[in-house]
Amino acid sequence: MKEIVIKLTRDTFDYKFKQYEGKFFHATIDENSDIVKYKVTSDEAGKELKEFGNTHIKDGNFLFIPQLDIYIDLKKMK
Repeated sequence: MKEIVIKLTRDTFDYKFKQYEGKFFHATIDENSDIVKYKVTSDEAGKELKEFGNTHIKDGNFLFIPQLDIYIDLKKMK
């Protein structure tokens, strides 16, 4: 399993939902599944939970962030 943390900023991602500005998207990626468990927090450590759920990976390397309605390329995150 792989853990990733992405800071949600408008400088990095083109989205219109300002309530997610500065929040952190934490994802647990299991290489054996396209389903990804995630949570959105106010802090990078992941302790101040705002919401959580499941999302998916498309075409092997694009992670869908439902709150922003965007796909991000996991290869560019490395």
